[in-house]
Amino acid sequence: MKKISIVGFGRFGEIYDQIYNKLLPRQLNAHYLTFGIQGGIGSFNEEAIQYYLKKEGIKKYRIKYLYTSENVLRALHKGDIDRGQLAIHNSVGGIVDESIEAMANYKFKIIEEFAIKISHALMIRKDATFSEITTIMTHPQVLAQCKGTLVKKYPHIKQTSGEKALIDHAVVAKHLSEGKLPKNIATMGSKVIAEIYDLQIIEDNLQDAEENYTSFLQVARS
Repeated sequence: MKKISIVGFGRFGEIYDQIYNKLLPRQLNAHYLTFGIQGGIGSFNEEAIQYYLKKEGIKKYRIKYLYTSENVLRALHKGDIDRGQLAIHNSVGGIVDESIEAMANYKFKIIEEFAIKISHALMIRKDATFSEITTIMTHPQVLAQCKGTLVKKYPHIKQTSGEKALIDHAVVAKHLSEGKLPKNIATMGSKVIAEIYDLQIIEDNLQDAEENYTSFLQVARS
């Protein structure tokens, strides 16, 4: 079902939103919850959702990997998922701009905010040598959390972030493993993705602060 945007109609717009939400099923499938997360397989978002599911004792679920905050909130708005999850703040890197920008465009309610500890590893393709690396491509928040360490240890290496799904470090890792990105590119993120995508870890624990925590939101339609 496609929702028509109603702007500038005050109370009428609110009533329309209420009617639209009532037309959507309360749950996509009666047997399990469908979660959409801002990240791919091996991402910190996946680590966070697994933590949340275990904490809440949720055993019947499906996960959709949606890679960006915009995709998560759009899917929630359209009724394609029951719950959304996105990173909102990091104790070192600060506010997650991508999430704030997406949140400004959609109505939703916050179910819970929680945090997990984050550690970053630098990794490359197994057919590459570190001397070949000219660029680190990863999420802007990863670069922000490791800014001081990268300047100190690898000042000669360019830092960049991809666009759309490639903003997610897990997607960058997948593209590297599949040869879709050149071997002079490295990525950074959870060391789990090195195992998943058969990459070699150059160094671990590159975050500027040992106590490095990212807060995530669990959201639902309002």
